[in-house]
Amino acid sequence: MSKMNPMVTTIVQEIMITENDPDMWRKEMIKNHIFEAQEAKDLSEREISLVHHALLIQRFSQMSSDDLMTEAKKYDLKYHVQFEADQLQMGAVSY
Repeated sequence: MSKMNPMVTTIVQEIMITENDPDMWRKEMIKNHIFEAQEAKDLSEREISLVHHALLIQRFSQMSSDDLMTEAKKYDLKYHVQFEADQLQMGAVSY
């Protein structure tokens, strides 16, 4: 199993904060046939939030780094990459 790109977590956290609307998430889950209407109604806001979070992680985990950068720009996220000193040297040697 490959390691998840850390940008995924950053983007998902931003979405969960800025678009915090469990009622909308519930409606989306019904619309996308993830839950039947009654099942979705029976879920608490916490449960809906957890399911929504998991779905976002799944969706963004399947994206390329370029697509993730595009998503980060949509949410005005500033993202930079830090390399350790030994990684920079390894990178220089590999060129």
